[in-house]
Amino acid sequence: MSGIKAACLIIGDEVLNGKITDTNSRFFAQYCYKLGINLKEIVTVGDDEAQIVDTLRRLSVQNDFIVTSGGIGPTHDDITYESVAKSFNLPVAIDPECKERMRKISSPETRLNGQALEDFYRMATLPQGDSVKNYYMIEDYWVPVVSIEKKVFVLPGIPQMFEELLKSIKTIVKQLYNLSPTNEEDFRRYFVKTRLSESEISQYLRDTQSRANTISSDIKIGSYPHFGQGFNTVSILGVKKYDEFLMEITKQTIAHLNGEEITEEQERAYSDSR
Repeated sequence: MSGIKAACLIIGDEVLNGKITDTNSRFFAQYCYKLGINLKEIVTVGDDEAQIVDTLRRLSVQNDFIVTSGGIGPTHDDITYESVAKSFNLPVAIDPECKERMRKISSPETRLNGQALEDFYRMATLPQGDSVKNYYMIEDYWVPVVSIEKKVFVLPGIPQMFEELLKSIKTIVKQLYNLSPTNEEDFRRYFVKTRLSESEISQYLRDTQSRANTISSDIKIGSYPHFGQGFNTVSILGVKKYDEFLMEITKQTIAHLNGEEITEEQERAYSDSR
């Protein structure tokens, strides 16, 4: 891995009370994996300023790259910008550039007035200061990716917007964290499907991981049970330069566990069908 440590902070009572299912953290995990970033933690908190501030301060000490998701809408419980600012002892204010983009793209004055219009522009209340940079990456979006200290990146919770904006800053992330331009091709992952139970394969996996550790600590052997489907999968992950060793392990795993190799797409489909 690159040595860059990452964390994801999911914000919203609606996630904690089961109203919506969080998919953003999974997308971020895949995003980090492809870039060779070591995702260390995913945290979900409610719409509580003290909890957001305390969590973000802790994550900022322990990690290099942090994204937040959710809580940047117009209602009373959308407190992410204010909470993130407080985490870094920064003020907030209506940002003129953001407000102007909102006006041009959404034309709120043609459909809103009074308190509704004021609440709409409340979404332009952003952290302010020398450590803050707003990235406007998508022409049709007025919402920026707000970055603080080149470490924390504030993103909306709507999955489509979260995903598109995160993808749009990939080049920026690579530059900020000095990631190799070819880092996305540096990883190899193999999957083996077996009818044996996890208890039956645990000793083999333990021995295989110990063997892999003598080559590189970046090689990870994992198992994933697919309850009700009658099989488990073994994941063999490592960097490109150890590909020959990874393929050797894969062949040995197939033979030892009476298994068969499957693609990453097949493994994802099995997991999603639960």
